[in-house]
Amino acid sequence: MKILQIIIPCLLLLLFSCTEEITQQNNDKLEVVKDSLTIIKEQDFEVVNTQLKNDPNNPNLYLKRAQLYDKYNEVVMAIEDLERAIKIDSLIPEFYLLKAELCKKNDDYQYAKRTLDKCLEIDNNNVQARIELGWLAFLIQDYKQAIDYADAALKRNMYSAEAYFLKGMIFYEKQDTAKAISSFMTAVEQESNYYDAYIQLGLLHFKEENTLSKEYFKNALRIKPNSVEALYNYAMWCQEHEEYNEAIDTYHKIIKITPYREPYFNLGYIHQEYLNVYDVAIGFYTDAINADGKYYEAYYNRGLCNEKIGNLKQAEQDFRTALKIKSDYDFAALALDRVLKSK
Repeated sequence: MKILQIIIPCLLLLLFSCTEEITQQNNDKLEVVKDSLTIIKEQDFEVVNTQLKNDPNNPNLYLKRAQLYDKYNEVVMAIEDLERAIKIDSLIPEFYLLKAELCKKNDDYQYAKRTLDKCLEIDNNNVQARIELGWLAFLIQDYKQAIDYADAALKRNMYSAEAYFLKGMIFYEKQDTAKAISSFMTAVEQESNYYDAYIQLGLLHFKEENTLSKEYFKNALRIKPNSVEALYNYAMWCQEHEEYNEAIDTYHKIIKITPYREPYFNLGYIHQEYLNVYDVAIGFYTDAINADGKYYEAYYNRGLCNEKIGNLKQAEQDFRTALKIKSDYDFAALALDRVLKSK
């Protein structure tokens, strides 16, 4: 007993020391990454600042620095530099377009619209300004105005893929599926690598239970092979159409890129509901819970799996935890009552 009393505290001390060491190593790695990014940022700005020092009245250099500020999410500074560029040369549409985009990022839609209107005063045939005005109208749900801007853009450039995409999004919001699909199709006809249009076509056909959905998601992945959005939609299609191996492989790809709760949950669900491999499902639900400790659906489903394999004590704990997180979760309440009666 004395030996155990000595060894156990030592083991605990060793484990605690190891954990502290690992945590410190991870923190050190994060600091190295942060320091590297800071150095890169400083180098980026050092170049353009030196150029501006030598040529302070060059509006394109202010545009260049504004783009850098935008890259590093310093929106206010970026807008200030664009205003400097416009003060030097007020006839360059590109300055107004970027400034409007940054204003939109700041949710200042009115200022963005005034900026785009000014752009059109300078260049009345500017297609992109009309498209951006259409997006602003779309965001405030003025769909008639948004359509008008999109059509005006298409009158000046009938091959504008983004204008057709904008119309597709408007029709989608108005629940006109046929016109939405037609517009998205026209967008990819104009621009064969239009990722967002393929995603929307995939989602619309998925909703209509059309097998073309899978092909549209595959096209999106051809353009962006590591897009978590496209991978997740593709995996969901495979899951819904009983292509479980493909779905499982795709969820694992997602986890390698960006681990988050939904892929883990869906892997658990496939193994629980379709493959009846409850111990494997429990592992994936646990991963989902580790990703989000408030994921009450994962606790509930893990409880069902534990109930299936006869681990009623753990099932009870899972159902209680689900109810602790969401007190009105009726499924968990019924399951808990059932387990308590079984015990």
